[in-house]
Amino acid sequence: MRNRAKQERRNVEVYDTPSGMGGSFTVSIKRELEGESVEVRVWYGRATAIGWEPWPDWDGYTFNVARDQLKNRRVMALYSNRT
Repeated sequence: MRNRAKQERRNVEVYDTPSGMGGSFTVSIKRELEGESVEVRVWYGRATAIGWEPWPDWDGYTFNVARDQLKNRRVMALYSNRT
């Protein structure tokens, strides 16, 4: 059996959704729920050369949202090429 190196996630598909506080959260879909709802994970931080640097205020927070509240679908890098 070959030993495989753990493959690091380099990017994530994200959306914007209203935060309920006058702005928006950048979120990824964590799992599908019944009906038209999904559980999402908030991405709050920045991409660095060594990987995602989470900012503790909101990063990793999860909540449920209606799928039609997800806007601006895009791919976000979790690593930066900037030095």
